[in-house]
Amino acid sequence: MSSIRLNGQYVLIKDVEKKDFAAFVNMVLPKIGPTGSIPHLAANVLAEILAEGKPQTDPLAQAGCEICASLGIKNMWTDGATASVTEETPTDAAAGLETAFGFAAIQSGLALGAAMCNAFRRVVKVNEQDVLVVRQSRDAMMKVAQQAQNMKNVNEPIFITAGRLLGSYRKAGKSFTAESVDEDLMSVLCMVSDLGATAVRIDLDAGTLGFGQFSVANAMASAILQGLDADKIKNVRESVNNINEQFRRSMEKAQGGAGKQQQQLSVPSVMGTRRRR
Repeated sequence: MSSIRLNGQYVLIKDVEKKDFAAFVNMVLPKIGPTGSIPHLAANVLAEILAEGKPQTDPLAQAGCEICASLGIKNMWTDGATASVTEETPTDAAAGLETAFGFAAIQSGLALGAAMCNAFRRVVKVNEQDVLVVRQSRDAMMKVAQQAQNMKNVNEPIFITAGRLLGSYRKAGKSFTAESVDEDLMSVLCMVSDLGATAVRIDLDAGTLGFGQFSVANAMASAILQGLDADKIKNVRESVNNINEQFRRSMEKAQGGAGKQQQQLSVPSVMGTRRRR
């Protein structure tokens, strides 16, 4: 367990319940913007909790201390509801890496801190453009999820459906180069990234889409924030690894067994087709 100094004194961190970690992270999530340090924001939320009169021994404060420590905060001072971080170190959790999503961290709830750092600091390459993924409202995400469900073909992997939906929005003239990116378009990109995609190529003229290698960490982080248990998250990891392995084998086959991994696998597709029943 990591340690943290608060106002010059080491905090004695005791085990708390998963619901306490979830409650703390749910306080941080609405405050996260497209830029800025998420660990520092978490420290500010901890300061707010303490400013409300809760003692360091309170389960919510304890959860905040442990998450801040996992995100690399070593020393912090509070001035009312504001925190000043004076010492920190890079951690896998702060970077949202797969190594931060171990079984124990998921079971305890501590992995929620790493998951929010992952989910709110993603970049997906769409064709040749690096697009910062900006999280959208629950209602906006539910809307595009329903659209994807309505257009999903029988036995079609959901990531391909999501890619086709993204393509349909691009075909309708929506783009990520606009000064204000369309909410629905960004919501679909969020969904694609939550499934693990890190690169998508959309060729409207040819009516095809392609995917780069999927990120196990991105898919796991999304599953953790959705509240899935450790066994189901293990299945998510295996599913993404299987997708990447299928991509690798397909590329090898396309190259006549040359064995050179390429960045993209093209999947023939008609953008925005209706669901086959």
